[in-house]
Amino acid sequence: MRKIINILSVISLLLFVCSNGTKKNEDSYVVAFVKEVYVDEGNYMHNDIDDSTYIKGDGERIESFIGVFPEKQDTISVYKLNQNLSEKPEKFSFWSKKKNNHSITFYTSMGDDIKITFSDLNNIFVNNDVYQVNKEYYNFLKQKILIEKSVLDLVFFLKDGYGDYEEFLKLLNKNWRNQKEDNRFKIIKAKIKNKNYQTDNQYFTYDLTYKYNMNGLLENVLGENSFNKKIIDENNKYIVYAINRSINERASENEYLYQNKKTLFDSIVGNRVQNSTATVYYYIKYQSQLQTKIKYNKPKNIQEIIEFLKIH
Repeated sequence: MRKIINILSVISLLLFVCSNGTKKNEDSYVVAFVKEVYVDEGNYMHNDIDDSTYIKGDGERIESFIGVFPEKQDTISVYKLNQNLSEKPEKFSFWSKKKNNHSITFYTSMGDDIKITFSDLNNIFVNNDVYQVNKEYYNFLKQKILIEKSVLDLVFFLKDGYGDYEEFLKLLNKNWRNQKEDNRFKIIKAKIKNKNYQTDNQYFTYDLTYKYNMNGLLENVLGENSFNKKIIDENNKYIVYAINRSINERASENEYLYQNKKTLFDSIVGNRVQNSTATVYYYIKYQSQLQTKIKYNKPKNIQEIIEFLKIH
């Protein structure tokens, strides 16, 4: 009899542990701290061919963010911290609503939304734009975005920022989870339709084509006069791309993107050309820190998260 009681006690204990384990998994949250650095290096105003005026920049600006990512992916929160951590930070929220078996829409507290539709022939519609990807990437994205409602995988997919939804994804377009490029996954081509904000009903439309080497590494993206990206160097530490981007008919950007193979942090050295004033603005931006921890209950407030991450 005592043996039976002992067996039942062990079973009860196991059921209790399993039950608690399941609860923890359902209620778990990944909290992440990201620090970014932007360096304003000043600008040159070109008066004529041989004459220019230099204006000193504002120097280094550091911004810190905290992201709260629940296991259920129901609502993601991002906080932009103040230098004084006791001051109330700005809070931004992201959530989703599944329309049917093929489409899902993500929303943000800023009032924007972005609709993703998985079509046939490995085509993925993002608002007015369409991306064709290989079968492996299509299946992966459909599982992650449509089924698991992962906005971070959507952001990683759209990280080059072609469409009008760039601002929607900006706060999430950081290295929140040390995600590495998977060379099995490829974008084949894309058709982008950006609104011309100088008129009411006109759009800029352009095509993008992608080329990869034998190992699956991206070699270049050709986007007519709107976006071009080309690998220019690879060493033990970095993969380096040159990027040329047309912002609108009055401005463009030229950047060198350094992808760190070890930290997976991106660094950018670039300049923005303002055609109307013949001015070139120079800048550097990079992510300097990432810290992640798992919390097994919902944080009550941002101060609790700051203490949990031990941020000073």
